[in-house]
Amino acid sequence: MRFSDLATAASALTTLRILLAAALPLLPRSWWLAVYVVAVATDVIDGFVARRTGKACAAGATLDAWADKILHVNVAWTLVNAGVIPAWWMLPWFVREILQVPMVLALAHRWRIGVGQPKTRLAGRLTTILLAVSTVLALLHHPSLLLTVTVGALGLCAATDYARLHFSHLRPSEAT
Repeated sequence: MRFSDLATAASALTTLRILLAAALPLLPRSWWLAVYVVAVATDVIDGFVARRTGKACAAGATLDAWADKILHVNVAWTLVNAGVIPAWWMLPWFVREILQVPMVLALAHRWRIGVGQPKTRLAGRLTTILLAVSTVLALLHHPSLLLTVTVGALGLCAATDYARLHFSHLRPSEAT
């Protein structure tokens, strides 16, 4: 990875998302929803900008994935500390990330051999979208238990899908 890989407009948007995530708990509660919406917008826009400018790269995709995690965990923790959602909601909201921790070594190996970050899968994308909707509802003081449970179930499916994809080479080959 070279620094120049991250010196792009798309990476600037991703970095802005990290800064917004860090600032959110320090801001007045009345600003939280607007800051979150702007941060999520940077997530939607940065990938488009990277592809449009021909600057899409594995380093940028990795930074983007980490920025998403930083944003959502920080917002969730802020909501817990403000008494908007119970602390246990963080488990279903982040079950995908918790279960992906053992995959870090496999991802590091992929990076080392130049394979790069895997493509986003449908279950992962749906989990992220529903997590964002659940977060917006919580920020509007209308948290949804049903949506939280759905995010958890989809997150579990996404983590299982990613594990199957990353560790499929470890399965014993069938005799022919």
